[in-house]
Amino acid sequence: MSQSDDPGRPDSPQNAPGQPPYGQPPYGQPQYGQPQGQPQYGQPPYGQPPYGQPQYGQPPYGQPPYGQPQYGQPPYGQDPFGAGGGYASIGTPGRPAAVVVAAVLGLVFSALGLLTALVLVVGGAEFLEFEEQFGGPLSSEERATVTAGIVLVGLVFGVYTVLMVWGSVLALTGRSRVLLLVGGSLTIAFTALSFLGSLGQNDAGGMLLILVALAASIAVVVLLCRRTAADFYAAHRARRTGRWTG
Repeated sequence: MSQSDDPGRPDSPQNAPGQPPYGQPPYGQPQYGQPQGQPQYGQPPYGQPPYGQPQYGQPPYGQPPYGQPQYGQPPYGQDPFGAGGGYASIGTPGRPAAVVVAAVLGLVFSALGLLTALVLVVGGAEFLEFEEQFGGPLSSEERATVTAGIVLVGLVFGVYTVLMVWGSVLALTGRSRVLLLVGGSLTIAFTALSFLGSLGQNDAGGMLLILVALAASIAVVVLLCRRTAADFYAAHRARRTGRWTG
Protein backbone atom coordinates (compact mmCIF):
# COMPACT_ATOMS: atom_id res chain seq x y z
CA MET A 1 0.00 0.00 0.00
CA SER A 2 1.43 3.42 -0.93
CA GLN A 3 1.79 6.36 1.46
CA SER A 4 -0.93 8.34 -0.29
CA ASP A 5 -3.40 5.57 0.35
CA ASP A 6 -2.85 5.58 4.13
CA PRO A 7 -5.78 7.53 5.70
CA GLY A 8 -4.15 7.54 9.12
CA ARG A 9 -1.26 9.72 8.18
CA PRO A 10 -1.44 13.31 9.59
CA ASP A 11 -0.13 14.90 6.37
CA SER A 12 -3.05 13.65 4.32
CA PRO A 13 -4.41 16.59 2.21
CA GLN A 14 -7.94 15.24 2.30
CA ASN A 15 -10.45 16.74 4.82
CA ALA A 16 -13.49 15.07 6.19
CA PRO A 17 -16.85 16.45 5.01
CA GLY A 18 -17.95 19.51 7.08
CA GLN A 19 -14.46 20.10 8.44
CA PRO A 20 -12.58 23.44 7.81
CA PRO A 21 -9.21 23.44 6.05
CA TYR A 22 -6.16 22.50 8.00
CA GLY A 23 -5.18 25.32 10.40
CA GLN A 24 -8.55 27.15 10.24
CA PRO A 25 -10.99 27.22 13.18
CA PRO A 26 -14.45 25.70 12.76
CA TYR A 27 -17.14 27.89 11.22
CA GLY A 28 -18.40 30.50 13.68
CA GLN A 29 -15.41 30.12 16.00
CA PRO A 30 -12.75 32.88 16.33
CA GLN A 31 -9.17 32.23 15.41
CA TYR A 32 -6.67 31.39 18.04
CA GLY A 33 -6.05 34.44 20.22
CA GLN A 34 -9.17 36.35 19.05
CA PRO A 35 -11.96 37.09 21.58
CA GLN A 36 -15.40 35.68 21.03
CA GLY A 37 -17.68 37.95 18.91
CA GLN A 38 -14.84 40.05 17.45
CA PRO A 39 -14.19 40.13 13.68
CA GLN A 40 -10.99 38.81 12.24
CA TYR A 41 -8.13 41.16 11.63
CA GLY A 42 -8.85 43.44 8.67
CA GLN A 43 -12.54 42.52 8.54
CA PRO A 44 -15.32 45.03 9.52
CA PRO A 45 -17.80 44.16 12.29
CA TYR A 46 -20.91 42.28 11.36
CA GLY A 47 -23.43 44.56 9.60
CA GLN A 48 -20.84 47.26 8.82
CA PRO A 49 -19.70 48.06 5.27
CA PRO A 50 -16.05 47.61 4.27
CA TYR A 51 -13.63 50.33 5.27
CA GLY A 52 -14.00 53.44 3.10
CA GLN A 53 -17.59 52.67 2.04
CA PRO A 54 -20.53 54.70 3.47
CA GLN A 55 -23.20 52.99 5.49
CA TYR A 56 -26.57 52.31 3.94
CA GLY A 57 -28.52 55.56 3.59
CA GLN A 58 -25.47 57.74 4.25
CA PRO A 59 -24.02 60.00 1.52
CA PRO A 60 -20.42 59.48 0.36
CA TYR A 61 -17.67 61.24 2.25
CA GLY A 62 -17.63 64.96 1.47
CA GLN A 63 -21.21 65.02 0.18
CA PRO A 64 -24.01 66.80 2.11
CA PRO A 65 -27.05 64.84 3.35
CA TYR A 66 -29.86 64.29 0.89
CA GLY A 67 -31.89 67.45 0.34
CA GLN A 68 -29.20 69.78 1.69
CA PRO A 69 -27.28 72.12 -0.66
CA GLN A 70 -23.56 71.68 -1.08
CA TYR A 71 -21.19 74.09 0.57
CA GLY A 72 -21.26 77.42 -1.25
CA GLN A 73 -24.51 76.62 -3.08
CA PRO A 74 -27.71 78.59 -2.33
CA PRO A 75 -30.84 76.74 -1.15
CA TYR A 76 -33.27 75.44 -3.72
CA GLY A 77 -35.23 78.22 -5.39
CA GLN A 78 -32.77 80.97 -4.48
CA ASP A 79 -30.52 82.79 -6.92
CA PRO A 80 -26.75 82.68 -6.41
CA PHE A 81 -25.33 85.38 -4.20
CA GLY A 82 -24.75 88.55 -6.16
CA ALA A 83 -26.81 87.48 -9.18
CA GLY A 84 -29.01 90.18 -10.65
CA GLY A 85 -32.75 89.88 -10.23
CA GLY A 86 -32.51 88.02 -6.93
CA TYR A 87 -35.21 88.32 -4.34
CA ALA A 88 -34.39 90.64 -1.52
CA SER A 89 -36.00 92.40 1.39
CA ILE A 90 -36.15 96.07 0.42
CA GLY A 91 -37.12 98.80 2.85
CA THR A 92 -39.13 101.91 2.07
CA PRO A 93 -36.92 104.21 -0.03
CA GLY A 94 -36.63 107.87 0.84
CA ARG A 95 -38.55 110.35 -1.31
CA PRO A 96 -36.11 112.61 -3.19
CA ALA A 97 -36.64 116.36 -3.29
CA ALA A 98 -36.95 116.32 -7.09
CA VAL A 99 -40.05 114.13 -6.87
CA VAL A 100 -41.60 116.31 -4.16
CA VAL A 101 -41.05 119.53 -6.12
CA ALA A 102 -42.41 118.00 -9.34
CA ALA A 103 -45.52 116.72 -7.55
CA VAL A 104 -46.14 120.09 -5.89
CA LEU A 105 -45.86 121.85 -9.25
CA GLY A 106 -48.26 119.30 -10.68
CA LEU A 107 -50.79 120.12 -7.95
CA VAL A 108 -50.39 123.84 -8.68
CA PHE A 109 -51.10 123.23 -12.36
CA SER A 110 -54.11 121.11 -11.45
CA ALA A 111 -55.48 123.97 -9.35
CA LEU A 112 -54.99 126.34 -12.29
CA GLY A 113 -56.76 123.88 -14.58
CA LEU A 114 -59.72 123.60 -12.20
CA LEU A 115 -59.92 127.37 -11.91
CA THR A 116 -59.87 127.74 -15.69
CA ALA A 117 -62.64 125.17 -16.09
CA LEU A 118 -64.83 126.99 -13.55
CA VAL A 119 -64.20 130.35 -15.21
CA LEU A 120 -65.17 128.93 -18.59
CA VAL A 121 -68.39 127.36 -17.32
CA VAL A 122 -69.52 130.32 -15.19
CA GLY A 123 -68.09 133.01 -17.43
CA GLY A 124 -69.53 131.37 -20.54
CA ALA A 125 -73.07 131.77 -19.25
CA GLU A 126 -72.37 135.39 -18.31
CA PHE A 127 -70.87 136.00 -21.74
CA LEU A 128 -74.03 134.78 -23.46
CA GLU A 129 -76.21 137.08 -21.38
CA PHE A 130 -73.90 140.03 -21.97
CA GLU A 131 -73.82 139.38 -25.70
CA GLU A 132 -77.61 139.25 -25.89
CA GLN A 133 -77.99 142.47 -23.90
CA PHE A 134 -75.45 144.61 -25.73
CA GLY A 135 -74.80 142.85 -29.01
CA GLY A 136 -78.27 141.84 -29.89
CA PRO A 137 -80.03 138.53 -29.54
CA LEU A 138 -78.21 135.41 -30.76
CA SER A 139 -79.78 132.89 -33.00
CA SER A 140 -80.35 129.39 -31.71
CA GLU A 141 -77.51 128.04 -33.86
CA GLU A 142 -75.05 130.68 -32.64
CA ARG A 143 -76.04 130.11 -29.05
CA ALA A 144 -75.66 126.33 -29.42
CA THR A 145 -72.24 126.73 -31.05
CA VAL A 146 -70.94 129.03 -28.31
CA THR A 147 -72.32 126.81 -25.57
CA ALA A 148 -70.79 123.66 -27.09
CA GLY A 149 -67.40 125.36 -27.41
CA ILE A 150 -67.44 126.51 -23.79
CA VAL A 151 -68.47 123.08 -22.52
CA LEU A 152 -65.81 121.34 -24.63
CA VAL A 153 -63.00 123.57 -23.41
CA GLY A 154 -64.24 123.21 -19.84
CA LEU A 155 -64.19 119.42 -20.15
CA VAL A 156 -60.66 119.53 -21.53
CA PHE A 157 -59.44 121.51 -18.56
CA GLY A 158 -61.41 119.25 -16.21
CA VAL A 159 -59.69 116.16 -17.59
CA TYR A 160 -56.37 117.97 -17.36
CA THR A 161 -57.06 118.75 -13.71
CA VAL A 162 -57.82 115.12 -12.88
CA LEU A 163 -54.72 114.01 -14.78
CA MET A 164 -52.43 116.35 -12.87
CA VAL A 165 -53.94 115.54 -9.47
CA TRP A 166 -53.81 111.79 -9.98
CA GLY A 167 -50.34 111.99 -11.52
CA SER A 168 -49.03 114.01 -8.58
CA VAL A 169 -50.45 111.54 -6.06
CA LEU A 170 -48.95 108.56 -7.88
CA ALA A 171 -45.62 110.35 -8.17
CA LEU A 172 -45.48 111.19 -4.46
CA THR A 173 -46.36 107.65 -3.37
CA GLY A 174 -43.80 106.09 -5.71
CA ARG A 175 -46.35 104.18 -7.75
CA SER A 176 -45.67 105.78 -11.13
CA ARG A 177 -44.41 108.98 -12.71
CA VAL A 178 -45.92 108.39 -16.14
CA LEU A 179 -49.14 110.38 -15.66
CA LEU A 180 -47.31 113.38 -14.27
CA LEU A 181 -44.83 113.24 -17.15
CA VAL A 182 -47.73 113.22 -19.61
CA GLY A 183 -49.41 116.11 -17.81
CA GLY A 184 -46.17 118.09 -17.72
CA SER A 185 -45.63 117.54 -21.43
CA LEU A 186 -49.16 118.74 -22.20
CA THR A 187 -48.54 121.81 -20.05
CA ILE A 188 -45.33 122.58 -21.94
CA ALA A 189 -47.17 122.40 -25.26
CA PHE A 190 -50.07 124.58 -24.07
CA THR A 191 -47.92 127.25 -22.44
CA ALA A 192 -45.55 127.36 -25.43
CA LEU A 193 -48.47 127.94 -27.81
CA SER A 194 -49.89 130.57 -25.46
CA PHE A 195 -46.55 132.37 -25.35
CA LEU A 196 -46.26 132.38 -29.13
CA GLY A 197 -49.78 133.75 -29.37
CA SER A 198 -49.02 136.57 -26.93
CA LEU A 199 -45.98 137.85 -28.80
CA GLY A 200 -48.07 140.21 -30.92
CA GLN A 201 -49.81 141.71 -27.89
CA ASN A 202 -48.55 144.49 -25.66
CA ASP A 203 -49.26 142.63 -22.42
CA ALA A 204 -45.97 142.30 -20.56
CA GLY A 205 -47.63 140.94 -17.41
CA GLY A 206 -49.45 138.20 -19.29
CA MET A 207 -46.31 137.19 -21.15
CA LEU A 208 -44.38 137.02 -17.87
CA LEU A 209 -46.99 134.73 -16.31
CA ILE A 210 -46.92 132.47 -19.36
CA LEU A 211 -43.11 132.29 -19.22
CA VAL A 212 -43.25 131.34 -15.54
CA ALA A 213 -45.79 128.61 -16.30
CA LEU A 214 -43.65 127.37 -19.18
CA ALA A 215 -40.54 127.19 -17.00
CA ALA A 216 -42.45 125.38 -14.25
CA SER A 217 -43.86 122.81 -16.68
CA ILE A 218 -40.38 122.14 -18.06
CA ALA A 219 -39.11 121.73 -14.50
CA VAL A 220 -41.74 119.04 -13.81
CA VAL A 221 -40.50 116.90 -16.69
CA VAL A 222 -36.81 117.50 -15.97
CA LEU A 223 -37.11 116.71 -12.26
CA LEU A 224 -38.97 113.46 -12.89
CA CYS A 225 -36.30 112.36 -15.38
CA ARG A 226 -33.40 112.76 -12.95
CA ARG A 227 -31.40 109.77 -11.76
CA THR A 228 -32.57 110.13 -8.16
CA ALA A 229 -36.20 110.01 -9.26
CA ALA A 230 -35.56 106.98 -11.47
CA ASP A 231 -33.91 105.12 -8.56
CA PHE A 232 -36.81 106.07 -6.30
CA TYR A 233 -39.42 104.53 -8.60
CA ALA A 234 -37.23 101.50 -9.32
CA ALA A 235 -36.90 100.84 -5.58
CA HIS A 236 -40.67 101.10 -5.10
CA ARG A 237 -41.26 98.77 -8.03
CA ALA A 238 -38.83 96.24 -6.58
CA ARG A 239 -40.49 96.55 -3.16
CA ARG A 240 -43.91 95.80 -4.66
CA THR A 241 -42.80 92.89 -6.82
CA GLY A 242 -40.02 91.56 -4.60
CA ARG A 243 -37.50 91.56 -7.42
CA TRP A 244 -34.82 94.13 -7.98
CA THR A 245 -34.39 95.18 -11.63
CA GLY A 246 -32.48 98.43 -11.34
